[in-house]
Amino acid sequence: MKKEANPIGGEIVIDRFSGIDFDPFVPFYIDIFYEHEPLAECVGLSREHMDFITRTLYCGEKNLLSQELCWIARDSSRESCPVGIIACDDPVATGELEMPLGMDGEDMEKISVITGLLEEVSRPMQEFFGQGEGICLHVAAIGVLHEYKGRGIAFRLLQAALQEAKAREFKYAFSECTSPASRKLHEKAGFHSINSISVSNYTINGRRPLPHCELDVHLMQKVLDG
Repeated sequence: MKKEANPIGGEIVIDRFSGIDFDPFVPFYIDIFYEHEPLAECVGLSREHMDFITRTLYCGEKNLLSQELCWIARDSSRESCPVGIIACDDPVATGELEMPLGMDGEDMEKISVITGLLEEVSRPMQEFFGQGEGICLHVAAIGVLHEYKGRGIAFRLLQAALQEAKAREFKYAFSECTSPASRKLHEKAGFHSINSISVSNYTINGRRPLPHCELDVHLMQKVLDG
């Protein structure tokens, strides 16, 4: 794990993940997002579902940590315990992630709804994916433990990712935001909404899987200056 010279408030520091075992951090990751991620809550993902998906993304043979675009915020006054995370990737380098094995039909349906909806809202970015690797930074997840919210930690994590994206000469950054708070965070960092989808109106094979979910998902984009 690489140390970043990026203290926050004298007690919070940011570490960049660099090819280490993420397994010990899975419970922490789930604590941040379980029952706090609006889309996952609409779909009805259980804690077990989130554990399964998290291990597929970050602990499998093909995982996002290998791109070194993930950071964790730690509280140095509490034995450096993790308090926030941002996970990013280059979607072209990542390619198509395989569905987790071992799920029944209902579980697979829930995952398919989420992935399909996110693919649909991010469709305007597809033209840039065709330019190859190193063009787009995807902010896949960003969150902070509840008791640490309001201290600017999420914004600093996002800034760390954007600084790295500029250093690597990425041209764009984008994120699928599922809450007003997430959109506000990205707007503060210079992102703008370029597409949105009403979850209740989203259709798969002619049907609406989440007709009672009053949620809009926004595609937020930032053009990165040189």
